[in-house]
Amino acid sequence: MLAPAAVFLLGLVILVVGAECLLRGAVRVARALGVSPFVIGFTLVGFGTSAPELVVGLSAALQGSPRIALGNIVGSNIANVGLILGVAVLIRPLRANMRLLKVGGPMVVGASLLLWFLCRDNTLSRTDGYVLLAGFAALAAYMYRAARAEPPPVKEEIGKGAESKMRVWVAAVLVAVGLGGLIGGADLMVVAAVEMATAFGVSPWLIGLTVVAVGTSLPELAATGAAAWRGEADIALGNVLGSNLFNILLVLGTTVVVSPMRLGDSVLFRELPAMVLFAVLLVAVVANGLTVYRWEGAVLLAAYAGFIAWQVVGAM
Repeated sequence: MLAPAAVFLLGLVILVVGAECLLRGAVRVARALGVSPFVIGFTLVGFGTSAPELVVGLSAALQGSPRIALGNIVGSNIANVGLILGVAVLIRPLRANMRLLKVGGPMVVGASLLLWFLCRDNTLSRTDGYVLLAGFAALAAYMYRAARAEPPPVKEEIGKGAESKMRVWVAAVLVAVGLGGLIGGADLMVVAAVEMATAFGVSPWLIGLTVVAVGTSLPELAATGAAAWRGEADIALGNVLGSNLFNILLVLGTTVVVSPMRLGDSVLFRELPAMVLFAVLLVAVVANGLTVYRWEGAVLLAAYAGFIAWQVVGAM
């Protein structure tokens, strides 16, 4: 049991470092190509921290373990709301101003319900994957159009993270190293996750839902916690909302196109409804003028702890 756990931790470290290298390098390369700081920052808020989920999902699918990929997405979305947003709000209450965030919560609920609907026959087919990717394309077009109407202070806050004085050739090397780290780390994590599931006598789905999901959510935790500490509420909330949308529509859509999967009644009647409930909880806590208080963060953490306990007891 120690060997797979050690391999998993090694893969996680490589994955997280790879994601950070990729993001830092990509920011500098984009600036060198003339992309505006706001567009770069806005893209990173949504997609940047979802890169680990995407690579782990594709790796799991290609290795014949698509249920780890689905468990990772469902578990990551629940962790984003319960664990990551809960921790961020305990660090500092959030008061955001980005108007796009007001529709972001309902969008997360809508995407979660769409996934639940597509899973009604206990399968996710390639057609379902194309539906999710089409939803992502529509979402991306809407978000970039709506983002241009944000007030200048919001654009300044979002674009701040795109500033970099790194040499372009160093950035290109970082991008290559980051991609290699993501792919290598993801492969190690998936192999170790399957071995741990076998050792514990539980399904790979459960390992993906809990251990892998928390691992791939570490970049979101770091980015969201740092943004909350700096008082950048728009970035903190944008990380959570954007990541959940990208996870369902882009990451899972791409994974299912590569490898369709069969589900089970547990997924359809337990975990997917739980993900929808956490999406509704997210809407509830940001409904008060995009302000989230510490007591609400404590509620989110308690809800996540309850979810994990429920899963562990069910596995036992």
